[in-house]
Amino acid sequence: MREAADNRFGSVDISIIIICDKIRQPQLDRLLYSMHSSLEKYNTEVLLLQESDVALSEPELPVDVRYFTIPAKKGIPFNRNKGIEYALGKLIVFIDDDCWVQEKWLQGLIEPLIKDEKLMAVTSGTRIPPSNFIGDCVSALGFPGGGSLGFEKVWRVSSEGFTNHLAVGNCALRREVFDSVGMFDEKMRFGAEDAELSVRLEKAGIPIYYAREGFAYHEARTTWRGFVDWQLRRGRANYHFKQKVGSVGGFVKLRLWSAKNIFVANILNWKVLFIFFFLGASFVLQQRGYWIEKKRVEDEASKRRSG
Repeated sequence: MREAADNRFGSVDISIIIICDKIRQPQLDRLLYSMHSSLEKYNTEVLLLQESDVALSEPELPVDVRYFTIPAKKGIPFNRNKGIEYALGKLIVFIDDDCWVQEKWLQGLIEPLIKDEKLMAVTSGTRIPPSNFIGDCVSALGFPGGGSLGFEKVWRVSSEGFTNHLAVGNCALRREVFDSVGMFDEKMRFGAEDAELSVRLEKAGIPIYYAREGFAYHEARTTWRGFVDWQLRRGRANYHFKQKVGSVGGFVKLRLWSAKNIFVANILNWKVLFIFFFLGASFVLQQRGYWIEKKRVEDEASKRRSG
């Protein structure tokens, strides 16, 4: 059941959903300030969902938001589904809280949907500004959202501008999409919920338009510990993704193709050997995360059978 918005919003066309586990005031202010001019061009609402198991006071922010607390540690798909539940708009926009946007961001995402009523899903990438040594090497791998490599070198984009991957950290969807293919799969609690939804969109014959102009900026991942934790989590997500979709041969070929693009893009970069070290480490860590999660699931199943 969608809740009625208060008088600050009235009738809404576009719901922009931001989700966070805790309020990081400088980052959140940066995002909201950066989207301020975009909000004036359209009939929008901004939803801020914060994970918390206790009631919290609404934070002071530079733009009006509809603020909600949601149960903590339920996983990314659960959080996104709650955002859709609370949203009032016909168009749903997701943007991550550690992003900030450029002047044409919302226009880039929304205008393709306005111009073509049959279009259901639009995605764009992220760009990661130069940071420290680790951050630059990690962003060269193309994650998240294309990183410094570029979306079109991580996921294939057709000459007509269509892709089969929805980067849900920066995208716009018609609400009817979820009526057609269902909500985010809450079993994908460690991530890859966008890849899994993309598979369902493709099976349903719903194309995803890649809007180059709708890019956002994303913070770099600048520490080794952060990189390790991220890759282990991606590996755990990969386990559930494979359980859901079955064969992943096409995704393996895609990763080999993107690895070639990483090499070509960085062949003259003095960091190229370090970049490939991080690429290899990513593979090893994700495999470890995969087997950790597989063992955890099998152990829990064994306990249920014996109990």
